[in-house]
Amino acid sequence: MRRIICSLFALTLLLGILSGCGVYYNTFYNAKKSFNEAEDERKQTKPGQALRIRTNLYEVAIDKSLKVVENHPSSKYYDDAVYVLGVSYYYTKQYAKAERRFREILANYPTSGFARDSRLYLAKAMLEQEAIDDAMEIFADLFESDIDRQFKAEAALALGRYQFDKKNYKLSSRYFLAVRDSLGSDAEKVIAQEHLADGLYAQQQYADALASYLQILGMNPTPDQKYHALFRAAEASFVLQRIETGQDYLKTLADDRLYFDSLSVLRLKMAEGHEWKEQLAQAEEIYKLVVAEAPNKLHQAEANLALGLIYQYDYDNLAEAKKYYDAAVEANRGSESGQLALQLSSNIGKLSTFARTVKIDSTTSQDVVDEAAYTQYQLAELYWFQLSKPDTAMLEMQYVVDSFPTAYDAPKAMIALAQMAWQADPDSARGDSILQNMLVRYPNSDFVPEALGLLGLVGTPADTGYAEAYFRKAENFLIDDKNIDSARVYYQIVMDRFPESKYYMQARFAQIWATEMYASPGDSSVFYAYQALADSFPSNDWGAQAKSKVTGHPARAVQPKAEELADSSGATPGDTTLADAAEDADTVEESSEAGYSGDRLAEMYTDPNGERAIDIPANVQVMETRKEFEYPSEAFVSRWEGELYFQIRLDFSGEVSEFVQKSYAPIDEINLRAQETVQSTVFDMRLIPPAALNGWFVYKFKVILPSHLR
Repeated sequence: MRRIICSLFALTLLLGILSGCGVYYNTFYNAKKSFNEAEDERKQTKPGQALRIRTNLYEVAIDKSLKVVENHPSSKYYDDAVYVLGVSYYYTKQYAKAERRFREILANYPTSGFARDSRLYLAKAMLEQEAIDDAMEIFADLFESDIDRQFKAEAALALGRYQFDKKNYKLSSRYFLAVRDSLGSDAEKVIAQEHLADGLYAQQQYADALASYLQILGMNPTPDQKYHALFRAAEASFVLQRIETGQDYLKTLADDRLYFDSLSVLRLKMAEGHEWKEQLAQAEEIYKLVVAEAPNKLHQAEANLALGLIYQYDYDNLAEAKKYYDAAVEANRGSESGQLALQLSSNIGKLSTFARTVKIDSTTSQDVVDEAAYTQYQLAELYWFQLSKPDTAMLEMQYVVDSFPTAYDAPKAMIALAQMAWQADPDSARGDSILQNMLVRYPNSDFVPEALGLLGLVGTPADTGYAEAYFRKAENFLIDDKNIDSARVYYQIVMDRFPESKYYMQARFAQIWATEMYASPGDSSVFYAYQALADSFPSNDWGAQAKSKVTGHPARAVQPKAEELADSSGATPGDTTLADAAEDADTVEESSEAGYSGDRLAEMYTDPNGERAIDIPANVQVMETRKEFEYPSEAFVSRWEGELYFQIRLDFSGEVSEFVQKSYAPIDEINLRAQETVQSTVFDMRLIPPAALNGWFVYKFKVILPSHLR
């Protein structure tokens, strides 16, 4: 009886064990079944198709594998289950969990059959979490290891794309060549060849790029890859002046019904090809076809913008050009083309704003003369910088010189005219002659130092006789020599001889301050002197500083009035971006839709702390620019030029310690180069109003189209 009982107990125990093993095996079997189905479907994705991920199957695999991992850690299938978890986490975008599982395999099962795959997936999971450098180290190890071609190809593609994105095209080509020539599958070879061709194009090696794009056509590319290859081959052909060849590539795509949805893009590029060959009538015809037939408003905007550029720069018909620019804005105001068209239309519209409406005679006040001269000066700048009409610009600037000889900006106009003459003909002596004449006619002008600098006469006997020179002598006597009497003499010279100078108010304040600091009479005379200055000039920074002395409250820089910030178009003078909206928008709502509401102007003058920024004073000169701006080749086609607005802070030495860009060019490379130049600029701090030393300034950086592109 005892033997029977023992036998029954042993049988029951064995059945229990076998039952537990069955449950465990069935669980893992189901996990693998779901996992393998998901993997099979993913791997069957054809080149050019979006990756087919059966998330539900991977989730089943995760659920079942977790039960095996958590309940049977000693199982011989443990590493297999962990690998299923890792891959399933990866394709369900749980990258941190995937990384942990792959690290577990590599740490605890380095000889497992899943270790090699785990290294590759570990790198990919880290890449998705933006641990770029660490991921690239793993890919580099895989690429150099003696492993299967499949793994080396994937590592090489990752390394190649990484270097390509960093614009290290030559280094990236090493990996792409390895994929194309030996490692990759047919689909991977095409991907590698695409990157090789794009890298050559980016390096402006257009002949080699063209050959590389054409090579793709013989590699059984997907429709998208074929389109990319032929389209870029056309672009390379245009640059190489093989216009007809490029047009043939585009026609091949246009005739293929597979690319019917891209017909407008192809037509735009065909029209551009006609422009390359100066076949303007053919280009105009195609652009008008796009305007009439393109279903996409963006393409209509691009075509209208192109038509406007043709009428402005090739036909010299500004009125017709403005019509096309306005049509581009109407088609798609928010696009880059719409924004550029808005700016160009506004520039043309400003012509009426700057029209000569003031007649000067003996009864005209000096303030009116100065205002009329400044308006005329702006018109000349508009023709020069925005409308690319240098001859007209020079005529208008000459009009300032001839018609407003008593204006404050007349000598400034002569300097601008000289610089225009140099750009028009660098070998001509006309520019030097204009500057020398300016020094004779306006020896006491605030603009004399600029002319002396352009002529290379700074520090020579000619470098004297103007307000800044006397002010500098006063500063040197006061600060360097502690000679209060001599300093006061020179401050007084500025006050007596140069009442129209920008240094006049500064000299008045400095005269009182020097008396207070070095020769105080011990009575209330200094107080009343500050009081008189503050009362007489409440809207001036130096008047505000004097008021601070009287009240004991910290002085704040006097902010420009709204009417001083905006011209008649409602925009900051010279800022084409801000002016566009006010001139073009019929209603506040329309302006707001374009991003140019009344708040936009306030935004330009609101610093990062929410305070009001002020224009950097006109008399503050640039002492040094350590990285000169070079007009980028990427912008040659657009020929963009204009003003970019920056907010800057300066340290004690005049260097830019912080900056924020507030308006942007439509070409990224222009913005990047402008940022580098602004950051490298050193300003003369001696003329910064004391109350503004720790604040933010608005600095307008001019981007000028090189003369060879005009």
